[in-house]
Amino acid sequence: MNPLISGLNDKVVLITGGASGIGLACAQALAASGAQVVCADLQQTQDLPQSCEFRKLDVSSESMTNELVADVLARHGRIDGLVTSAGLSRVGDLESMTLQEWDQVLQVNLTGTMLSIRAVANLMKQRKQGSIVTLASINGILGNPSNLAYCTSKGAVIQMVRSLAADLGPHGVRINAISPGLIHTPMTAGLDQSPAYNGFVKQHLLHRAGQAHEVGNAIAFLLSDMSSFITGTNIPVDGGFSAAKVIEMY
Repeated sequence: MNPLISGLNDKVVLITGGASGIGLACAQALAASGAQVVCADLQQTQDLPQSCEFRKLDVSSESMTNELVADVLARHGRIDGLVTSAGLSRVGDLESMTLQEWDQVLQVNLTGTMLSIRAVANLMKQRKQGSIVTLASINGILGNPSNLAYCTSKGAVIQMVRSLAADLGPHGVRINAISPGLIHTPMTAGLDQSPAYNGFVKQHLLHRAGQAHEVGNAIAFLLSDMSSFITGTNIPVDGGFSAAKVIEMY
């Protein structure tokens, strides 16, 4: 068990997009802290901790989402935490992006996040407790070329968190966003082949890319009782990328 993150033992946590990348790292951190973790994704992975359950889920489907939450509730009796990590990206600017690509990104990243939260919110309100963490991005804080749909969806997720914090706070339910910088995950695989990669890395003040477990630990903290007075905020886990821009003169 991870002794550094207390207040998670026996909590029931549902993670969408929990079979890879940051979602998987979050599942590993939560399992190590004693939580009962249900990972929902399109495909299963062999890397899930043995204590984690897997459920198939398309987050853009309202019926599948509601059925999954009902199943978790029937098996565990409650849902203490939710992590909305499922997401995708489609490269394209205003002219090159197809309408289908735009719709797909917003359906998964934005509508899928809303559907997952809506499915658990009333359960948490009834119990007067619960913590929700959404995965946003530094690209939801700052603009990024040729990434219109992704940037728009992640910026909207951050604003959704602020709005829902106002709605859910009086009921004892917390909601926060995490905005990762460049993190080594399957979604970012291949970026290191780009001529601009080294420059992108150096824009992170720590001059390195992050690891998925570094984001997973931050999410676990927000789900734990250690963060009991934190809600409605967006926390960049980005090695300083959004804090300052340093121009190298040599």
